[in-house]
Amino acid sequence: MLQYLTGLSCNPGRQCRHVRIVLLFACAFLLMASNRIFICSAQSTPSSEAKGNLVLFDFGDANDKQIRDAAIARFNKRFPNVQVIDQFTPISSWGDYLDKLVTQVVSGKAPDLIHIATEGFELAVRRKLVIPLDELDSDPTGKALLTDVDPALVKGFTAEGKLYLVPVAWNNMMVYYNTKVFNQAGISRPSDDWTWDDFLQVAKRLTSGDGSAKRFGFGIPYFNFGLTPFWYSNDTSVLKNDLKESNLDDPKFLESLTFVHDLVRKNGVSPDPANTDPNAVFQLFASGKIAMTGGGHWPMQFFKANNFSDFDVVPWPKNKVQKTVFGADGWGISTKTKQKAIALEMLKELVSVESQQQAAGLGVAIPARRSVAESKEFLAQPEHAALFYDSLRSAAPVQAPANYAEVERILMRHLSQVMADEVNPEDALKAANEELSAAMQQEAAEDQ
Repeated sequence: MLQYLTGLSCNPGRQCRHVRIVLLFACAFLLMASNRIFICSAQSTPSSEAKGNLVLFDFGDANDKQIRDAAIARFNKRFPNVQVIDQFTPISSWGDYLDKLVTQVVSGKAPDLIHIATEGFELAVRRKLVIPLDELDSDPTGKALLTDVDPALVKGFTAEGKLYLVPVAWNNMMVYYNTKVFNQAGISRPSDDWTWDDFLQVAKRLTSGDGSAKRFGFGIPYFNFGLTPFWYSNDTSVLKNDLKESNLDDPKFLESLTFVHDLVRKNGVSPDPANTDPNAVFQLFASGKIAMTGGGHWPMQFFKANNFSDFDVVPWPKNKVQKTVFGADGWGISTKTKQKAIALEMLKELVSVESQQQAAGLGVAIPARRSVAESKEFLAQPEHAALFYDSLRSAAPVQAPANYAEVERILMRHLSQVMADEVNPEDALKAANEELSAAMQQEAAEDQ
């Protein structure tokens, strides 16, 4: 780009260094004089005549695919000679997704751009799957994006001071409640600082009927991310010491798990969460079979598909602290790509305002850009939609060590035994703690 500015080239040596110095001062002068941001680097935006192929390693559902197709179409208007293949991977769990990604990279078929969630970030950085995105610090589009994103989301994809993924969306856990059922039962909207006790009393009042006509007060979001706010709101977690050691021997974790177990087995306010489909609970909520459930913004797409609009949200109830969980997803550039400049342009399109506005309209996730989260389209539904983005003030990221997939499998296997009443919570956590401690020690040894 410097050659384009000057129309000159130079030979190695003192004269070349002199020209570089002059050009650097010239760039600095332009920056101060115009109060605008320009890219003073040797790498320019690729020509519209650029040719190549890009492969995206991606996840999501039909709505996500629709958003990605639109981004690719916009990209191809700028770069018509670049073929983009969206390698859309169905996802049953983050562990499975990460396993597929690592397997593909090891097999020599690494993609050019990688869509990763918080759960896979540590692994991606440790295995050098993605490159630092230093260019965004001097790119007008990049700086505008990062300024519009909450620092907590940017920090979540930063390691040792370097940004590796650009946040595009995120989700949290709130409590959804059926406004129609609440009104019929004469129950007011819970306060934003309600407690576990308040929650349980409301769930009991809303549980009624028998057999196929029974309505439960609450449906447990039975998956790792969905259960996490039960731990966080009791001031505990699965791991401790910078995610290096098991914390399942914490008495507060036993208290949390017992509370969840008793929602089904003792208090009878929640159906048995035996169905392994993580979205099944949202279908039950939309059909009126349960009056409350937990979820982020993504269930909105199911509600829209079922023409269900009698719902609103309230923060997760607290026990010892007011705290929920969040997890983000972002796009990074593979260390194996041979077309970094073109890949960067595709990344910008994937995280653009257009992509995030489309996602907000479809109810897929909470946009990373605050400006989009504050748009009338995003805030249209439910009534307290502003609580989604505001929840970052009392949220912590989902714990995601490099061996996240293994941690999740150990935890959920033992929790399933508890929920099935095969093992009591205390014995299950004792066994889980031993297994998880061994796994974390093995992970530490492999990291050395």
